Amino acid sequence: MSNEKIKAILIDVGGPLVDDSGIDVYWNDYLVKTLPDLIGRKVPISEIEEANRRSIESYAPSLYSATIWHFVQPDVEKFKKLRGAFDKLNLSRFYRFRSAALEVCRKLSEDHVLAIAANQPASTADYLEEKGLLKYFDFKEMSGSIAHSKPDYRFFLYIAHRLDSPPESCVMVGDRQDNDIVPARKLGMKTVRVMVGSHTEQKVRMPSELPDKTISCISELPDAINDLQS
Repeated sequence: MSNEKIKAILIDVGGPLVDDSGIDVYWNDYLVKTLPDLIGRKVPISEIEEANRRSIESYAPSLYSATIWHFVQPDVEKFKKLRGAFDKLNLSRFYRFRSAALEVCRKLSEDHVLAIAANQPASTADYLEEKGLLKYFDFKEMSGSIAHSKPDYRFFLYIAHRLDSPPESCVMVGDRQDNDIVPARKLGMKTVRVMVGSHTEQKVRMPSELPDKTISCISELPDAINDLQS
């Protein structure tokens, strides 16, 4: 790992900055109600939760897509119908803003450039603007408004380029091993994993994929950044 001075901090939205667990609660219930008409049998919530667990364990880039496909395969049209229903959701209505994020981002922005690094629709930026958070970020775009999404390496490289920061001078902060930590590490970024949300139990597959720092909440991030810089 490079000892280059940390210039940029890339932060995921769902998990670190907002509690988005309400999406899972709503969507699981939606599948319980909708799947019987599509696959011809009732699906208990326990079966959906197990499918979610397996999707997380398998490092599926999209938990929702992987779980939908688990139930409707090989029917592509049924997959498109359910995935389309999910994509129409106004996700921000399920968010619970982590109030500590305001002070954390204000403090970090004094010495670093900050970037949103999130697989989110473009409208999520409006939500963060309303909460007063977006003003601390130099890069404010979501995956929904750019050509790539995590875990595609090009997503991270695009943000680093926009910030005029080589990957070695960046830190990626996220809650997922598969979409956040692993690709960022492979590019030479330092990494901080926030242990919140549905991916908390996602296992590290090998030592080379261990995050540089692990924290339990966003309020611990400034100390983690200081430790990485020292």
